[in-house]
Amino acid sequence: MDRAIRILLVDDHDVMRAALCSLLNAHDEFTVVGEVSSGREVCPAAEKTAPDVVVMDINIPELNGIDATRQLCTRFPHVKVIGLSVHMNGRMVSEMLAAGAMGYVPKSSAAQDLLSAIRTVMDGKMYISPDVLEDFVQARSDARPDGGAFVRLTEREREVLQLLAEGDSTKEVAEKLCLSVPTIHTHRQHMMEKLGARGIADLVRYAIREGIITSDE
Repeated sequence: MDRAIRILLVDDHDVMRAALCSLLNAHDEFTVVGEVSSGREVCPAAEKTAPDVVVMDINIPELNGIDATRQLCTRFPHVKVIGLSVHMNGRMVSEMLAAGAMGYVPKSSAAQDLLSAIRTVMDGKMYISPDVLEDFVQARSDARPDGGAFVRLTEREREVLQLLAEGDSTKEVAEKLCLSVPTIHTHRQHMMEKLGARGIADLVRYAIREGIITSDE
């Protein structure tokens, strides 16, 4: 293409975003047009900056990167998404691709891996880092019967689960999602019934196990 590839970065760690900016802006073929630190900022930022590619972390506040990818790809189907995460397991790769991502690179990979991913997806092809490819193939063959959180729970339930697991009160969740408190209570009850959870502690453990939040959050 004649112009530089426009890239939006999504990561809640300032140091990581700074490192990515430095890496990408060192190449004339790329330009970083925006940075955000939470999943809920992704679509507004994409509307404002018109990126070609979004480099998306999975464990980000308020809305995880998988559901943020799903929303982004629905609203802006021309935008290419690349998952960039600490997760090395193939199930997370599968979830990101199912949400609409065209690439996946672990944060532990060499910088050249991300550059290759951006160039590949801009050519309309899928890119999965060699570092996770074997585990991704294995995960596809060992798919869990219950489907995990991204099958068992609705998107709204996952939103509620993440906010509760991050420590928001029911009232705060209701305000962030523009819903009533009784509606949040209903979603919480439905989740507990589906998952066999006895309380918020069980829901938090489930959110960590499914990669919706990390244990240090």
